[in-house]
Amino acid sequence: MGLLEWAQRRETPAQRRAWELLKSGARVDIPVVPGIHHLLLAERRFRKGPLRLLWSKLYHEPLLRLQCERVGPGLLLFEDMPKIMGNLRVTLGARVRLNGEQVWMAAGSGAVKTLEIGDDTGIGHRTELVAGDSIRIGRHVLISNRVCLLGYVGHPTDPYARARGEPPGEDGAGPIVVKDYAWIGADSIIMKGVTIGRGAIVAMGSVVKMDVADLAVVSGNPARVVWQVEPPEGW
Repeated sequence: MGLLEWAQRRETPAQRRAWELLKSGARVDIPVVPGIHHLLLAERRFRKGPLRLLWSKLYHEPLLRLQCERVGPGLLLFEDMPKIMGNLRVTLGARVRLNGEQVWMAAGSGAVKTLEIGDDTGIGHRTELVAGDSIRIGRHVLISNRVCLLGYVGHPTDPYARARGEPPGEDGAGPIVVKDYAWIGADSIIMKGVTIGRGAIVAMGSVVKMDVADLAVVSGNPARVVWQVEPPEGW
Protein backbone atom coordinates (compact mmCIF):
# COMPACT_ATOMS: atom_id res chain seq x y z
CA MET A 1 0.00 0.00 0.00
CA GLY A 2 1.34 3.41 -0.95
CA LEU A 3 1.52 6.45 1.28
CA LEU A 4 -1.40 8.15 -0.45
CA GLU A 5 -3.68 5.11 -0.15
CA TRP A 6 -2.69 4.70 3.50
CA ALA A 7 -3.42 8.35 4.32
CA GLN A 8 -6.74 8.37 2.40
CA ARG A 9 -8.17 5.84 4.84
CA ARG A 10 -8.03 8.40 7.69
CA GLU A 11 -8.77 5.70 10.26
CA THR A 12 -6.11 6.67 12.81
CA PRO A 13 -4.82 10.04 14.06
CA ALA A 14 -1.57 9.43 12.13
CA GLN A 15 -3.44 8.80 8.91
CA ARG A 16 -5.63 11.86 9.37
CA ARG A 17 -2.58 14.02 10.07
CA ALA A 18 -0.74 12.66 7.04
CA TRP A 19 -3.81 13.32 4.88
CA GLU A 20 -3.99 16.96 6.02
CA LEU A 21 -0.28 17.41 5.32
CA LEU A 22 -0.66 15.94 1.83
CA LYS A 23 -3.60 18.23 1.08
CA SER A 24 -1.68 21.25 2.36
CA GLY A 25 1.27 20.32 0.17
CA ALA A 26 -0.96 20.00 -2.88
CA ARG A 27 -2.22 23.56 -2.33
CA VAL A 28 1.26 25.10 -2.27
CA ASP A 29 1.72 27.65 -5.07
CA ILE A 30 4.96 27.28 -7.03
CA PRO A 31 6.13 30.71 -8.21
CA VAL A 32 7.14 31.35 -11.80
CA VAL A 33 10.92 31.46 -12.13
CA PRO A 34 11.72 33.93 -14.94
CA GLY A 35 13.90 32.41 -17.61
CA ILE A 36 13.57 28.79 -16.50
CA HIS A 37 9.81 28.52 -16.90
CA HIS A 38 9.88 30.60 -20.09
CA LEU A 39 12.31 28.06 -21.54
CA LEU A 40 10.16 25.16 -20.36
CA LEU A 41 7.06 26.69 -21.95
CA ALA A 42 8.91 27.29 -25.23
CA GLU A 43 10.17 23.69 -25.20
CA ARG A 44 6.67 22.34 -24.62
CA ARG A 45 5.16 24.42 -27.42
CA PHE A 46 7.87 23.26 -29.81
CA ARG A 47 7.47 19.61 -28.78
CA LYS A 48 3.65 19.70 -29.02
CA GLY A 49 3.63 21.75 -32.23
CA PRO A 50 6.29 21.69 -34.96
CA LEU A 51 8.12 18.64 -33.61
CA ARG A 52 4.91 16.59 -33.40
CA LEU A 53 3.95 17.56 -36.96
CA LEU A 54 7.43 16.65 -38.19
CA TRP A 55 7.24 13.27 -36.44
CA SER A 56 3.85 12.58 -38.03
CA LYS A 57 5.19 13.51 -41.45
CA LEU A 58 8.33 11.37 -41.17
CA TYR A 59 6.93 8.40 -39.23
CA HIS A 60 3.13 8.09 -39.12
CA GLU A 61 2.34 9.21 -42.67
CA PRO A 62 4.56 6.66 -44.50
CA LEU A 63 3.23 3.85 -42.30
CA LEU A 64 -0.36 4.84 -43.05
CA ARG A 65 0.33 5.02 -46.78
CA LEU A 66 1.69 1.47 -46.67
CA GLN A 67 -1.65 0.24 -45.30
CA CYS A 68 -3.83 2.05 -47.84
CA GLU A 69 -4.66 1.12 -51.41
CA ARG A 70 -4.38 4.75 -52.49
CA VAL A 71 -3.62 8.04 -50.73
CA GLY A 72 -3.95 11.39 -52.46
CA PRO A 73 -1.51 14.28 -52.08
CA GLY A 74 -1.54 16.66 -49.13
CA LEU A 75 -2.37 14.17 -46.38
CA LEU A 76 -2.19 15.84 -42.96
CA LEU A 77 -1.93 13.88 -39.71
CA PHE A 78 -2.14 15.44 -36.26
CA GLU A 79 -0.53 13.59 -33.33
CA ASP A 80 -1.06 9.99 -34.42
CA MET A 81 -2.17 7.63 -37.18
CA PRO A 82 -5.38 5.56 -37.38
CA LYS A 83 -5.31 2.01 -36.07
CA ILE A 84 -6.46 -0.17 -38.98
CA MET A 85 -7.94 -3.55 -38.03
CA GLY A 86 -9.18 -6.45 -40.13
CA ASN A 87 -9.42 -6.94 -43.87
CA LEU A 88 -10.05 -3.30 -44.75
CA ARG A 89 -9.31 -1.71 -48.12
CA VAL A 90 -8.70 2.01 -47.57
CA THR A 91 -8.72 4.80 -50.15
CA LEU A 92 -7.96 8.40 -49.16
CA GLY A 93 -8.48 11.41 -51.39
CA ALA A 94 -6.42 14.57 -51.60
CA ARG A 95 -5.78 16.84 -48.61
CA VAL A 96 -7.46 14.58 -46.06
CA ARG A 97 -6.98 15.72 -42.44
CA LEU A 98 -6.87 13.15 -39.65
CA ASN A 99 -6.76 14.24 -36.01
CA GLY A 100 -5.45 12.15 -33.14
CA GLU A 101 -6.16 8.52 -32.37
CA GLN A 102 -8.75 6.80 -34.57
CA VAL A 103 -9.87 3.22 -35.16
CA TRP A 104 -10.75 1.97 -38.64
CA MET A 105 -12.10 -1.58 -38.55
CA ALA A 106 -13.39 -4.26 -40.90
CA ALA A 107 -16.00 -6.09 -38.81
CA GLY A 108 -18.04 -9.24 -39.28
CA SER A 109 -16.89 -11.87 -41.75
CA GLY A 110 -13.33 -12.03 -43.03
CA ALA A 111 -14.39 -10.71 -46.45
CA VAL A 112 -12.82 -7.50 -47.70
CA LYS A 113 -14.56 -4.32 -46.49
CA THR A 114 -13.95 -0.90 -48.00
CA LEU A 115 -13.41 2.57 -46.58
CA GLU A 116 -13.32 5.56 -48.92
CA ILE A 117 -12.64 9.11 -47.72
CA GLY A 118 -12.96 11.92 -50.26
CA ASP A 119 -10.93 15.04 -50.99
CA ASP A 120 -10.65 17.84 -48.40
CA THR A 121 -12.40 15.87 -45.67
CA GLY A 122 -11.45 16.18 -42.00
CA ILE A 123 -11.99 13.56 -39.29
CA GLY A 124 -11.69 14.33 -35.58
CA HIS A 125 -10.07 12.72 -32.55
CA ARG A 126 -11.15 9.26 -31.35
CA THR A 127 -13.44 8.61 -34.29
CA GLU A 128 -14.35 4.96 -34.97
CA LEU A 129 -15.15 3.82 -38.51
CA VAL A 130 -16.52 0.26 -38.34
CA ALA A 131 -17.19 -1.18 -41.79
CA GLY A 132 -19.56 -4.14 -41.84
CA ASP A 133 -19.91 -3.73 -45.59
CA SER A 134 -18.54 -0.42 -46.85
CA ILE A 135 -18.15 3.15 -45.64
CA ARG A 136 -18.02 5.91 -48.22
CA ILE A 137 -17.31 9.46 -47.03
CA GLY A 138 -17.52 12.19 -49.64
CA ARG A 139 -15.64 15.42 -50.28
CA HIS A 140 -15.49 18.43 -47.94
CA VAL A 141 -17.03 16.43 -45.08
CA LEU A 142 -16.45 17.40 -41.45
CA ILE A 143 -16.59 14.60 -38.88
CA SER A 144 -16.07 15.86 -35.33
CA ASN A 145 -14.46 14.18 -32.34
CA ARG A 146 -15.58 10.81 -30.96
CA VAL A 147 -18.01 10.04 -33.78
CA CYS A 148 -18.80 6.39 -34.52
CA LEU A 149 -19.87 5.16 -37.96
CA LEU A 150 -21.20 1.75 -36.95
CA GLY A 151 -21.69 -0.47 -39.97
CA TYR A 152 -21.87 -3.67 -37.91
CA VAL A 153 -23.93 -4.30 -34.77
CA GLY A 154 -21.68 -7.04 -33.40
CA HIS A 155 -24.24 -9.32 -31.72
CA PRO A 156 -27.70 -10.81 -32.43
CA THR A 157 -30.81 -9.58 -30.61
CA ASP A 158 -31.66 -13.14 -29.46
CA PRO A 159 -30.16 -13.44 -25.92
CA TYR A 160 -29.49 -17.17 -26.25
CA ALA A 161 -27.70 -16.63 -29.57
CA ARG A 162 -25.61 -13.91 -27.93
CA ALA A 163 -24.70 -16.27 -25.11
CA ARG A 164 -23.57 -18.86 -27.67
CA GLY A 165 -21.35 -16.24 -29.32
CA GLU A 166 -23.21 -16.35 -32.64
CA PRO A 167 -22.85 -13.51 -35.18
CA PRO A 168 -25.82 -11.19 -35.78
CA GLY A 169 -26.70 -12.59 -39.21
CA GLU A 170 -26.98 -10.93 -42.61
CA ASP A 171 -28.98 -7.97 -41.31
CA GLY A 172 -26.25 -7.16 -38.78
CA ALA A 173 -24.14 -5.30 -41.32
CA GLY A 174 -24.80 -2.57 -43.85
CA PRO A 175 -23.14 0.20 -45.85
CA ILE A 176 -22.83 3.77 -44.63
CA VAL A 177 -22.65 6.75 -46.99
CA VAL A 178 -21.80 10.32 -45.97
CA LYS A 179 -22.26 12.61 -48.95
CA ASP A 180 -20.27 15.72 -49.86
CA TYR A 181 -20.29 18.78 -47.54
CA ALA A 182 -22.00 16.95 -44.66
CA TRP A 183 -21.11 17.81 -41.06
CA ILE A 184 -21.39 15.25 -38.24
CA GLY A 185 -21.22 16.68 -34.73
CA ALA A 186 -19.18 15.29 -31.84
CA ASP A 187 -20.24 12.08 -30.05
CA SER A 188 -22.75 11.11 -32.73
CA ILE A 189 -23.42 7.54 -33.89
CA ILE A 190 -24.36 6.70 -37.47
CA MET A 191 -25.88 3.23 -37.76
CA LYS A 192 -25.59 0.64 -40.53
CA GLY A 193 -27.54 1.22 -43.74
CA VAL A 194 -27.72 5.00 -43.27
CA THR A 195 -27.01 7.66 -45.91
CA ILE A 196 -26.24 11.19 -44.72
CA GLY A 197 -27.31 13.59 -47.44
CA ARG A 198 -25.27 16.23 -49.22
CA GLY A 199 -24.71 19.24 -46.97
CA ALA A 200 -26.69 17.67 -44.10
CA ILE A 201 -25.84 18.38 -40.46
CA VAL A 202 -25.99 15.88 -37.60
CA ALA A 203 -26.13 17.64 -34.24
CA MET A 204 -23.71 16.51 -31.54
CA GLY A 205 -24.70 13.43 -29.56
CA SER A 206 -27.26 12.22 -32.10
CA VAL A 207 -27.98 8.58 -32.95
CA VAL A 208 -28.91 8.32 -36.63
CA LYS A 209 -30.84 5.20 -37.67
CA MET A 210 -32.58 6.51 -40.82
CA ASP A 211 -31.39 8.31 -43.94
CA VAL A 212 -30.91 12.08 -43.68
CA ALA A 213 -31.98 14.23 -46.63
CA ASP A 214 -29.73 16.78 -48.31
CA LEU A 215 -29.28 19.99 -46.25
CA ALA A 216 -31.40 18.61 -43.39
CA VAL A 217 -30.36 19.21 -39.76
CA VAL A 218 -31.11 16.29 -37.44
CA SER A 219 -30.78 15.94 -33.69
CA GLY A 220 -31.62 13.52 -30.88
CA ASN A 221 -31.86 9.78 -30.19
CA PRO A 222 -33.27 8.66 -32.52
CA ALA A 223 -32.32 11.62 -34.69
CA ARG A 224 -35.17 13.65 -36.16
CA VAL A 225 -35.23 16.60 -38.55
CA VAL A 226 -35.24 19.90 -36.65
CA TRP A 227 -34.39 22.31 -39.45
CA GLN A 228 -33.73 22.56 -43.16
CA VAL A 229 -30.80 24.63 -44.45
CA GLU A 230 -31.52 26.93 -47.38
CA PRO A 231 -29.57 25.88 -50.47
CA PRO A 232 -26.64 28.26 -50.99
CA GLU A 233 -26.10 30.00 -54.31
CA GLY A 234 -24.85 27.57 -56.90
CA TRP A 235 -25.96 24.51 -54.94
